[in-house]
Amino acid sequence: MPPLKIAIIGAGIGGPAAAIGLARNGHKVTLYDRLTTTTEIGYAFRITPNSDRCLEQLGVDTIAGGAVAANSGRMMDATGQVLVTNIENTDAEKAKLGNSVFAYRPQLHQQLMQVALDSGVEKKFGVKVESVDVEKTQLVLEDGSTTSADIIIAADGVHSVVRPYIIDTTQHFPTASTGHNAFRFMVSTPAAQKDKLLSSVLSDDARFLSWGGDNRRILVYPVDYGKQLNIICTHPQELSDKKGSGDEAAAAAYNQQASFETALDIYKDFDPAAQRLFHLADPEGFRIWKLQDMDETPNWSRKHTVLLGDACHPVLPFGFAGASMGIEDAVTLAELLSSDVELEDVEARFKLYEAIRKPRVGRVRERGRLVARGQGSKETVRPYMQWLAEYDAIEIAKEALARHTQRKT
Repeated sequence: MPPLKIAIIGAGIGGPAAAIGLARNGHKVTLYDRLTTTTEIGYAFRITPNSDRCLEQLGVDTIAGGAVAANSGRMMDATGQVLVTNIENTDAEKAKLGNSVFAYRPQLHQQLMQVALDSGVEKKFGVKVESVDVEKTQLVLEDGSTTSADIIIAADGVHSVVRPYIIDTTQHFPTASTGHNAFRFMVSTPAAQKDKLLSSVLSDDARFLSWGGDNRRILVYPVDYGKQLNIICTHPQELSDKKGSGDEAAAAAYNQQASFETALDIYKDFDPAAQRLFHLADPEGFRIWKLQDMDETPNWSRKHTVLLGDACHPVLPFGFAGASMGIEDAVTLAELLSSDVELEDVEARFKLYEAIRKPRVGRVRERGRLVARGQGSKETVRPYMQWLAEYDAIEIAKEALARHTQRKT
């Protein structure tokens, strides 16, 4: 079969991951992004073994690229009393198939982009896609020009420009379902290790630390070869929402700056060691992140256009799997859009993609909401993490495709 012309919108994490697999299948893949460079901004996230396994299959070694193995964690109450200790990466055989790691987004993005370019993916950066024509499988660019493809994959995030052309966005849209905001910031690991209070809780034996109480949480883990600590502080949104109306209020809801005083005041009754993180941070570096997810939608695709990752299923970070779900989506699509896929079978394969992915994403969504509401008991942490880790996205997609192909013959 002749290769398909595939346009991918969004060069964050899921877009390049999908591009690699599809290019290796022999398809002609072009990656579009409104940013002008391949330098991705952002913070960090957890990569569980299931998605680390996917990245390894794509040729990305997360630890070699700066990710830090998440060997252990300690969950505490707001005062610092230990509630749960979690140990990971202890099985040497399983570790060969993927590790649980903490990844720094700019580093992982750089790795993925390099592998994508080496795989023959064409990049078109600084190109803003204004809309799509689903009937014609056509991109409409900011300058008014159009470009056609056989398939369009939208990996353009929670604020997807393509989503309205796939589903009714007056009925289905991202919301602050649990009413939480978060502060995100980074702290130098050496500075934290030199701090008298913080050094008492920081150790190689506890790579992940969390304090929680009264619907507030502080999460801490190392990234960037261990040189930096990534900190996420979640809390009820009314404690940090900026006032305003119309466009001003909408702008204030996403990645806006917060003052040091506001951030510290919200956690003033927490363990003094946890409070020291705020003092060590850049006082101009606090950002408000409105935590949003989205209820299940009727479909993720229409004709030959399909959504991936946060474009179709943004989830809360409490399930430790937002990035992982996007990566699993990417490799699933790559397996289903094999080198011999016929154009007339694309819609059926997109439906197969949805059938594979929706139940798993649904459980991650529900887990995030339960934890956010304080209903995720500590006894359920390990079973959930095991369920996440043991999933083999590539093998499951291969098996599903084999059954699909057999039914057609």
